[in-house]
Amino acid sequence: MITTSDLTRRFGQITALAGVTLAVPKGEMFALIGPDGAGKTTFFRLVAGVLAPTSGTVTRETGTFGLVPQRFGLYQDLSIDENMRLRADLYSVPRDEAARRAARLLEMVGLTPFRARLAGALSGGMKQKLALAAALVTEPDLLLLDEPTTGVDPLSRREFWKMLHELNHRGLTIVVSTPYMDEAEYASLIGFLDAGRLVDLGSRGDILSRFGRPLVGVQAADRVAAKAVLRAMPAIDDVSLFGTSLHVRGTSGTSESLAETVRAAFTRAGSAAANVEVHPIAPSLEDVFVLRSETRPEAKAS
Repeated sequence: MITTSDLTRRFGQITALAGVTLAVPKGEMFALIGPDGAGKTTFFRLVAGVLAPTSGTVTRETGTFGLVPQRFGLYQDLSIDENMRLRADLYSVPRDEAARRAARLLEMVGLTPFRARLAGALSGGMKQKLALAAALVTEPDLLLLDEPTTGVDPLSRREFWKMLHELNHRGLTIVVSTPYMDEAEYASLIGFLDAGRLVDLGSRGDILSRFGRPLVGVQAADRVAAKAVLRAMPAIDDVSLFGTSLHVRGTSGTSESLAETVRAAFTRAGSAAANVEVHPIAPSLEDVFVLRSETRPEAKAS
């Protein structure tokens, strides 16, 4: 559905996207993950044809596409119904068919009771649901969503992703960007974008299998003391807080051998070892992204 080759976009001296090559097959749900400033929005603007590449190519299979931008792009002073009718009119959807589609889509996103409400009076989550419904009223072959749940409450985020999952299972190709690693769990294909470069690409299983480092979890009553012990160990090159536990990444070996080394270090540390549990763990997508970001050539150079 989408193919890019060495896709690059510069704004003056700033390179927003650098040599991105990927292919998104029809029917996939592709999640593009990266921090703010990684180049996600630039990628979407290039795919949508809003921007032209500085170099390289982007090819989108012929057909219609729907776009949900990061910022709410519908008319704040129109009602939900009026926004839906306007979008359908702009794309020449016959009035009777547009009304049927709008009724079905607004029911799907839970906005039927609010059809007369002005868009500007909606909550953040409701605005994104309206934007999704408006993008789907033209029955596109491809749906592009640029960080659609940023600033949305957790419950609305979950509901929004459930809808995307159902749409994808019906055959719609979806390309979505997000700064939230947990949202990528819904995707069949994941890309990690960092500083404009694609640092990893594949299914969740493929990406996790390429982690290649030992990893242990540490539960400690005194996390500050525990981190001090861990950061003094030459066999460890990263200690990150995940909820109430620490993820501890080793430089080499197995997770089991790293766990033994960490336990021995806490035993030698004496009081810092009080109420500490150490066990091997499987990497998360966030663990992989942190490693990929740290080991890309530009990060090493800096």
